[in-house]
Amino acid sequence: MSDYIQAAGEKHQKQFGQFFTPPAVAEFMMRWVLDAKANAVFDPAFGLGAFRTAIAGRADVQFTGCEVDPTIVEFWEQHTGKRADFIAIEDYLLSWGSQHANIVCNPPYMRFQKFLNRNVVIREFEKNIGIKLSGYTNIASAFLLKSLSELSERGRLAYIMPLEFLNAGYGTLVKQKLIESGHLCSIISFDCEQDIFPDATTSVGIILCDKAVYHTDVQFFRLQSIDELAAFERLQPVAEVPRSALEPPAKWLPHFRETAFSVDRQKMTTLAHFGRFSRGIATGANAFFVLSPASVAARRLGPAECVPCIAKSVQVKTAVFRDADFAENPAFLFSVAGNPAQAAADYIRFGESAGYHERFLTKNRTPWYKTETRISSPLLFGVFSRNGYKVVLNKTKALNLTCYHGFQPNLLGAAYLEHLFVYLSSQTGRQIIARSVRQYGRALDKFEPNDLNNALVPTATFFDTIAAEQVAAAVRSLAENGALPEWMEAVFAPLQCEG
Repeated sequence: MSDYIQAAGEKHQKQFGQFFTPPAVAEFMMRWVLDAKANAVFDPAFGLGAFRTAIAGRADVQFTGCEVDPTIVEFWEQHTGKRADFIAIEDYLLSWGSQHANIVCNPPYMRFQKFLNRNVVIREFEKNIGIKLSGYTNIASAFLLKSLSELSERGRLAYIMPLEFLNAGYGTLVKQKLIESGHLCSIISFDCEQDIFPDATTSVGIILCDKAVYHTDVQFFRLQSIDELAAFERLQPVAEVPRSALEPPAKWLPHFRETAFSVDRQKMTTLAHFGRFSRGIATGANAFFVLSPASVAARRLGPAECVPCIAKSVQVKTAVFRDADFAENPAFLFSVAGNPAQAAADYIRFGESAGYHERFLTKNRTPWYKTETRISSPLLFGVFSRNGYKVVLNKTKALNLTCYHGFQPNLLGAAYLEHLFVYLSSQTGRQIIARSVRQYGRALDKFEPNDLNNALVPTATFFDTIAAEQVAAAVRSLAENGALPEWMEAVFAPLQCEG
């Protein structure tokens, strides 16, 4: 693998989304596929041939596949001294009309932004199998959908790929196709994703489907080590979920957690009932737009053109953020609403001389230095987190940049703002909201605004059972020591039940 990266270059590897399958993983996937006495396997993304290597010496197995990158196939031929005449050099997503007895694959890993020909692929999917892909679909999910449509009767499929689709909006279609026929056996999640793909920044797992068997339940496995694959047949799943209970629009990642629970739906509604979270202000060039007090003074910029802002998560060190807290580490957003004053015009010219107006976001704005118009958000929610999310009651007028999502309450939400803050800070709330998280590599969690807006929170009727004095006391406790009192934790506990 390192020889290939050295020969082809890291840029080439990233261009094709190439991450290479460890031998132990390839051996497990091939063993599982061939366990059904299969004698033919197709690999849609051959790469460096890890799956073929896993069955070296098995003359009884017909191995075929395709690969879009001729450079990596040529390297494999030179490295092994063999001809890759069993591999078609073609784009799998644009090659239609085949059926395959069994399929095993480690597809390219690229987000939809790098999926450069996705519009062509979207048209081909709709034309050939009547599927309308979301524009946010990544290449790995597109590979999986196509392979599911090409798997022969009684065939098996094993895919190693990012598992973020299990909690993402675009993943609804993928999950629907996985369960509609009843052939999804298991989904394996790895806590050791860095041992599998060291450079990947996403969750990693294996999808196992068997068209010879109708599965009433789907097993969810969570593995700490690649070594556990050697004894996979003896492992107990974390959860075994009835197929009828797996709703495609729902988040599936919670099924990998040891403690399963349900919520009292009659006492819950979505957060969107009280208002909406939206992403923070994206400047496109924080080095230009975010200024310290010293820089504001040195540039002689006026207060109308430099507004308080929260540019980094670490600026907020308390659960309740007040003006005195902001003053400890202040930052200001350069924000010109109308015609710039002389000092602001001078600063804009400085920005242009430094090339800030040619950045991706700035060059698509008119004028380039005008940032999004926002008002301060009374609730802030950390975008990325490890070991639990960050929620803040914002008592300042500071605008939040993209490090936080900002909540704007509607008329109902304004009356229950502190109730929502206390609930989101509670252990019960955290466990329920965590169902909406997107999990990436290195134990990194990410929330998108719509994930939060669709998350479950108590109804206004439930909140009304909590006295105003209790809510105020809970807010004071969070402000003073960052934790809720036990009696308030007990208030929310009945929202959650086992099963």
